[in-house]
Amino acid sequence: MNTLSLLFRTDRFNLSKIDETFINPCCFGEDLARWLREALREKKFEVSEPYQEDWGWELPTKNEGKGYYLCISGNADDERANSNEGEWRIIIEKRRSIGQRLTGKGKIELRDGMLVSVKKILEAEPDIRNVHIEP
Repeated sequence: MNTLSLLFRTDRFNLSKIDETFINPCCFGEDLARWLREALREKKFEVSEPYQEDWGWELPTKNEGKGYYLCISGNADDERANSNEGEWRIIIEKRRSIGQRLTGKGKIELRDGMLVSVKKILEAEPDIRNVHIEP
C-alpha cells in the first residue's frame, strides 16, 4: 500500500459508546471523520462523505487532483477515568494509477500536501496531543 500514518492522542472523540449501527464493536471514528471532513472542506479540499468499514471509518478526499483515502480508527486506553481517552490513527493512502504503480511513481512522501495539511489541522487543536507520523 502507498500509505503513511498520523497518530495522536485525545479524549475529544468517542471511544466508549458502541453504536448499534457499528459493523464491529471497534468501529469508532465517525465523529472524528465528520469533524475532519469539515476542517478539510474549509481549506478547499474536495471531500466525500465518510463511510464505515469493518475496522473504523474511511474518508475519500482529493488534493490538487490526487485522490486519497483517509482511514480512521481509534483505541481507548485501558483503566482510565476518561473512557474516551486513547490513541487515534489516520492512515493516509494516496491513490495511484496502474502506470504509476508499474513505474514506482506517485508514492506518498513526508512532504505530501494531504499529509502536511491533516497534520496541521490536528496540531492546531489544543485538545489533540502527540501528533506524529509513522511510516
